[in-house]
Amino acid sequence: MKLIIRNIIIFLFYLTSIPFWRRWFLGRPLLRVWCLHEVKDEQVGRFRKKIDYLKRHFNIISPQQFLEQELSIKKLNLLLTFDDGFQSWFANVLPVLEKEKIKAIFFVNQAFYSQAGQLTADGHWVGGHSSSHKRLTEINSSELEKEVWQSEKSEFFAYPYGDKQSFNCEVIDEVKKAGFKKAFTILPGFNNKKTNPWLLHRDALDADTADWVFKLWLKGCYDWIKRVF
Repeated sequence: MKLIIRNIIIFLFYLTSIPFWRRWFLGRPLLRVWCLHEVKDEQVGRFRKKIDYLKRHFNIISPQQFLEQELSIKKLNLLLTFDDGFQSWFANVLPVLEKEKIKAIFFVNQAFYSQAGQLTADGHWVGGHSSSHKRLTEINSSELEKEVWQSEKSEFFAYPYGDKQSFNCEVIDEVKKAGFKKAFTILPGFNNKKTNPWLLHRDALDADTADWVFKLWLKGCYDWIKRVF
């Protein structure tokens, strides 16, 4: 029921035209960041379909382009990311990305470090996601330092869980000290030049998300109502 209500609100919000005018007010360039986790065997077709839609309607950028801010001002930009570490990435995700010439960021925990080289060999980037995926705001300073500093070293870090309870000033400071340049939440929204680089927005939508919800969500139709759910 909660999901149905959410989707109804997304559609009604789209009908108001507010998301369109909000995008105009925010200016360009604008960036959405899609966050996925596992793509299961039965989801590959839907994942391919969403990638095809994004290629037609968005400017899909690489992690390097994101770092260098090589963004389109004509289209909405999109960066693709994956969290945690799943063996199915190699069978279900990498072949699709290779075919479409898309490079992504894979945020992995310590259990997946040994396989990270396979991702970088294909030209993807591997980001830090803490050592053991603990909620960083709920551990002491010593544990926090260990979780962040033993993460995969990269320019990018993604807070485990990524919601508002997943980071605070102490966590952000530790991520900065560890040498990361950008940090991602899973709070939906557009990123622009005013976005805090340590609180970047991401859209956590799996491959099974209804296509119409996926499209309207990335256009900003859920950004203002996210606190309700």
